Amino acid sequence: MAQNLRAERLGEEPVRRLLLRLSIPAAVGLIVSNSYNLVDTIFVGRLGVSAISALSVVFPIQMILASVAYGVGIGSSSLISRLLGRGDMERAGLAAGNSIFLSLIFWLVFAFVGYFFSESLVGLFVSDAQVMSLGAMYIRIILLGSIFLFYLRMALNILQGQGNYFLPMFIMVLTACLNIVLDPLLIFGWWVIPSLGLEGAAIATVVSRLVGCVLITFILMSSKNEVDIRISGIRMDGGVVKNIFDVGAPMIMMQLLMSITVAGTNRILEDVSITAIAVAGIYYKLQSFVLIPVLGLSRSFTPIIGYNYGARNYVRMREAVREAVFFSFVISMIGFLIFQIFPGDLVRVFNADPSLTSMGVEAFRRINLLFYVMGPSLIIISFFQGIGQGMKILYILMIRQFIIFFPVLYVFTTLFGLPDLWFAFPISDMAAVIIGLILSYPDFKRLGIINLEKIIG
Repeated sequence: MAQNLRAERLGEEPVRRLLLRLSIPAAVGLIVSNSYNLVDTIFVGRLGVSAISALSVVFPIQMILASVAYGVGIGSSSLISRLLGRGDMERAGLAAGNSIFLSLIFWLVFAFVGYFFSESLVGLFVSDAQVMSLGAMYIRIILLGSIFLFYLRMALNILQGQGNYFLPMFIMVLTACLNIVLDPLLIFGWWVIPSLGLEGAAIATVVSRLVGCVLITFILMSSKNEVDIRISGIRMDGGVVKNIFDVGAPMIMMQLLMSITVAGTNRILEDVSITAIAVAGIYYKLQSFVLIPVLGLSRSFTPIIGYNYGARNYVRMREAVREAVFFSFVISMIGFLIFQIFPGDLVRVFNADPSLTSMGVEAFRRINLLFYVMGPSLIIISFFQGIGQGMKILYILMIRQFIIFFPVLYVFTTLFGLPDLWFAFPISDMAAVIIGLILSYPDFKRLGIINLEKIIG
């Protein structure tokens, strides 16, 4: 079967134009996907401190949900793009069907936990009875409705694996806007709609995802989808599932490591001051926002690498790596300059407390010292995703967080205290880049992306 023009663009369209064309909707999608909790928190904040605390308490559980959906989704996208690159349309359809089957399996697991163990689950994070009750009520609805999160994520990645980023972006924007509209209606009530409080925020999230699922299903059944998804393909195939998890499992672990990193950092900083925890929290939020263009670039980079790796078009892979590294470095350098020049202004966006601002200025300029290497390091991670070597990503993150970051942060906190403890962050960033280059060098050399002997000579 001949490949459709859209998939062929991954192997034919000029690389720079292709990267930019795909990264913009991917970045918009990232902004939109991060809006759910933000919007919920803005509206729920009017219900009181207990309601806000409940959302904060269940946030790690939502991170686990998102990590599973994202990990399996990116694994499916990587596999589909590689199969399309080889011209294996039948296996690409089977991969898409397996990803949908996996979404059903994960939903059953999380729905079971949500229905029977919501109170116990939330009780692991908080002891306050009111906060526990509100949190359990919210997360039970989210977990029972998680089928729509999993299916929507899998379906979006099926399209992204074909190089189609516009339609996924459109659906994500639409569902986020719907959530913004439904939140105040269901939380506070209007006309015949009763006031449901925190429960209404959860329902709004689930309903908006349901609408997205309906729309994406119509698209998958239309000519916009190049992958033939059959009912017979929605089943478990051991080889396909293994390929999905070869890339997806490390991504799931990466997301879990990020949540552990935040929790572990807070625990160490707690011995210094509560203000230090606030500063670190603000930086993590700002860092995530500044890196969205790089993350969008890396998401568009992955299917390009996967497609051309499957097609054995190594010349095009070299060009894609060089273009992506260049743009990611430029974006990261802009972020570095923003943090170095305007640290006080950035902190005051969240709170104008003088002690917080003073500590924030000292912290941001130290934490951000090697920010410009973060973009290229994310491209290295995406390179491993694209060629199906996801375990190397896990090695990089495990070494960075547990062998380097936490020990260095603890030692610096114990020996030096503020403000020098913040140097643990750039030290870990540089270590991650070095480890990534060491692990990627054999592949880079084999594909002709870099030749150390030639550089030295």
